[in-house]
Amino acid sequence: MKKTGNILTIAKKEYREALRNKILWLFAGITWLLIIFAAFAGWQRQEGIHIQKQKATALFRHEWEEQEANPHSAAHFGTYLFKPSSVLEVYDHGLNSYLGNTYRVEAHVQHEVNHSEAEHADTNLRFGELSVATVFQLLLPLMILLLSFSSITREREGNTLKILMIQGGRPARLVWGKLLGIYAIVLTVVVPALLLLSTPLMAADIQPDSLLRFTLFSLTYLVYFFVFTVIGICISAISRSSNTALATSLGIWVLLAVLLPRATIRWIDSAYPLPSRYEFNRTMSQAYQQGMNKDGTSSERWKKFMQETLKKYGVDTVTKLPVNFDGLAMQMGEDYNSKVYDRFAGQVEQLIKKQQTRLEQWSILNPFQAMQQLSMGMAGSDYFHHLYFHHQAKSYRDEFVRTLNLDLANSGSAYLSYNYTVGPDFFKRMKDFTYQPPSLKEVIRFHQWSLFSITFWCGLSILLFIPLAIRLIKI
Repeated sequence: MKKTGNILTIAKKEYREALRNKILWLFAGITWLLIIFAAFAGWQRQEGIHIQKQKATALFRHEWEEQEANPHSAAHFGTYLFKPSSVLEVYDHGLNSYLGNTYRVEAHVQHEVNHSEAEHADTNLRFGELSVATVFQLLLPLMILLLSFSSITREREGNTLKILMIQGGRPARLVWGKLLGIYAIVLTVVVPALLLLSTPLMAADIQPDSLLRFTLFSLTYLVYFFVFTVIGICISAISRSSNTALATSLGIWVLLAVLLPRATIRWIDSAYPLPSRYEFNRTMSQAYQQGMNKDGTSSERWKKFMQETLKKYGVDTVTKLPVNFDGLAMQMGEDYNSKVYDRFAGQVEQLIKKQQTRLEQWSILNPFQAMQQLSMGMAGSDYFHHLYFHHQAKSYRDEFVRTLNLDLANSGSAYLSYNYTVGPDFFKRMKDFTYQPPSLKEVIRFHQWSLFSITFWCGLSILLFIPLAIRLIKI
């Protein structure tokens, strides 16, 4: 009981002294201003993008429904799908500015999700966006290290550390007291900010899944800040002077936030290189024209399909078919095109997933990388959410084109005749695209390595760093 009391006494003393420190309030004020500015800018950005997407979606749907056209001609005209924005993307833009947000639905062509903000951005985006996640991941850890680097060294430099030890103090009580005091200061700065960020989620019509995501988003950041508090206290404990502790703290921050992430990404890029867009398109084209798995060339596949269709209906020429062979043949081509795309795009996806897995596995060495991945995952702005949208958009596109081709096939129109048209009644019956985001359970499964890493760093801080600092503390 006495031991706990001593720890709390030291923590309270540290907390009170920090509150009297004008530099702390300067740091806190700058942090709050940056968080408020980043959140406000994020909401404005998302609202603007949301309005643009709504208008564009309504415009393309109206044009689609009101046309009078041949089904296959309409398939060539196609339409556009827009990737929905997550509510939490306001706080972490993640990869969405670089991965694109528009998917074109078109016959004969399998598109990627294109038209990213980075393609049309100014230098501000190219040098990085200011977001709540940027403040939390980079600036707050730096503030924590600057706040804690002298917590023990100043006691030594002020000749109060030996006095504390002579009066019956113990290194363990000192380290734990300093740790709790500094972390209480961190919570004083961070918790009001998190409560402020949660306000829009409470006011809007938000799904429970989003609230759960924000809760996990907040908890993992609190663990992340605790880890950096421990690192700062430990550096202060084993350093002989405040200058040494400051230099070490800044070096650790640069190593974790700048050097290690860049080195990891370069190694992953070299270990799992991706094909260029030109190589991918060339491979796709060759596979379609020449065939896969001894399927025959495109002309051979067409002739084989025609013979099978004639045999099925018991006729000897396509003009005698009760269906429009052109519609059937085009759908056969679409099916094979989709098969080719699934194979080669799937190979690229597997490479990217390997890159992602290695990146998250290497986060065991760096809490910054683990937090970065978890934050994007909770915000819905990571590669997993992008891929989730792309798969659903492609499935919609395949069914969209299939519906048009089969309508042409069953129209009763003559082969190679494109006089047949359908009007608004037909196009309005075609289903609109509805995106279903992944569940929180799926997101956690995808980022399980990062979640393990941040948990590992928390355990490492308590079970190794703190005992080591207690043992090696410079009296």
